[in-house]
Amino acid sequence: MNKKFPQISMALVCAIVFTFASCKKELAIQPEDASLASPLKLSTTSVPVLQNSLPSFALGVNGHPLGDIAYFGVPASNQIEMIKKMGMGIYRINIFSTSDGTCTVPLRLQPLLDAAAAGKVTLLPMLQPRTLIYSDSEAAAYQKGKTLGGNFALKYAAVFKYYDLGNDLDLNTILSGKDGRIAADYDQIKLSITAAYLKGMSEGIHANDPDAQTMISAGWLHWGFIKFCESYGVKYDVLAYHWYSDMEASIIKNTFLKITDITLTLNNLFPGKPIWITEANFRPRDLTTLEADQNKFLTTFIAKCKANPTVKTVIVYQLFDEPYKNGGEKHYGIVKWILPYTQWNNKLVADAFEKNAALNNGVYVPISPTSPVGTALFSNLQGYTTTKPQASIMALGTTYYADRIYQIKSIPSYLANTSLIKTANNDKTSSLSSYISFNLNRSATVYIAYDPRGTKLPAWLQGFTKLTDKFEINDPKLAAFNLYKKDYTAGPVTLGANLSGGATGALCQYVLMIK
Repeated sequence: MNKKFPQISMALVCAIVFTFASCKKELAIQPEDASLASPLKLSTTSVPVLQNSLPSFALGVNGHPLGDIAYFGVPASNQIEMIKKMGMGIYRINIFSTSDGTCTVPLRLQPLLDAAAAGKVTLLPMLQPRTLIYSDSEAAAYQKGKTLGGNFALKYAAVFKYYDLGNDLDLNTILSGKDGRIAADYDQIKLSITAAYLKGMSEGIHANDPDAQTMISAGWLHWGFIKFCESYGVKYDVLAYHWYSDMEASIIKNTFLKITDITLTLNNLFPGKPIWITEANFRPRDLTTLEADQNKFLTTFIAKCKANPTVKTVIVYQLFDEPYKNGGEKHYGIVKWILPYTQWNNKLVADAFEKNAALNNGVYVPISPTSPVGTALFSNLQGYTTTKPQASIMALGTTYYADRIYQIKSIPSYLANTSLIKTANNDKTSSLSSYISFNLNRSATVYIAYDPRGTKLPAWLQGFTKLTDKFEINDPKLAAFNLYKKDYTAGPVTLGANLSGGATGALCQYVLMIK
């Protein structure tokens, strides 16, 4: 055990260094508006109705509408409309404030406040701690934080309920090569100054907005930062956390951490605290598979978070691509540009969000997390060609073949979360009378998505009922399959191949689902 630990530890350190290098994102800079000659007067339409009525779980997205060129060409009303269409209820935004607490770009903020109010979207300000200086004394840092937070709340208590206090402050204080689980992993001077500043911010906000909900954040394994802030006396209402795909992969690889679900780990470390995942996304790597990888990670991770009742929201980072920035920051968006920065297209995950919301009265309903598939519904899954069938779960954006990257674009709502059996599209010309078999552990309905170009159905499929609904896909040569269903009692089921029994015309392998 001891001989192996250094190797495992080094692998973790490498993962940590990589995470640090790719986690810190460029700030959206908001120059101070010289036109501010008098206190800002908020319009009466500025109060977002949803501030006090968030659902038990809400989906949201980050954006830089106040300080980034990628957002300047898209009116605030359009941004809110996009967010609403995806079933999202929260928009996290960066805000810089002047010495009297006023947003540095009020002429950009006001249209956003109005649009959020009209769309009933909650705005979550990430308040930049612009006066935080590590050379200050703790007393000076506390007072600066209290002034900044207090003045901001004095201006905006009518429009904000939730306040995110700073961003990536854990990264600014951690020592090189440390994983962040304990306070000793941080520069003690910077850590104390930061905690003093955050304590002042939270107390200043609460003094001028008694109903405020403040949050402090960390990411990866940096809960030692939050623990130190707690011991220092920082009062906060919500635990905010950042979680990306490489972090998820690292906890799977480094089993000695004993983390299977970061949200459950946080429950144990911070009992009773509501959790907001304020940043989550797939780290851009291979751009040829980015959209599919992004969709898979976010769909799965959001579902896992939804399964934990203390997790109140997942906020995706971010709305638009920012192609002029460095590194992966170019590609974090769930929306990409056709013509910068006025024409755009959804990426695959944004399409999936929209279609899910459309099926659920405008609210995004996370797909249930994948657990051992089919163990309760069916067993003894067998295939009779070289590519073995794979059990999966129906979800928008997932692949439906074992040997292709084509993805599901739209399904009827009754097929959400059903068992999906992936077979090989290379088997599309097979005429085997016994192509796939399984045992139903209870009565169930078998659904088949079949190529509409088929001129003669396989004999085994002719006993199914054809439905009017479609199974939409992103195959460039086929927009949708026809759907068929048949009810079965418990027991063995055997289905033939795509072209068995003299079937003709079908150019794609069928798709099998069980519910």
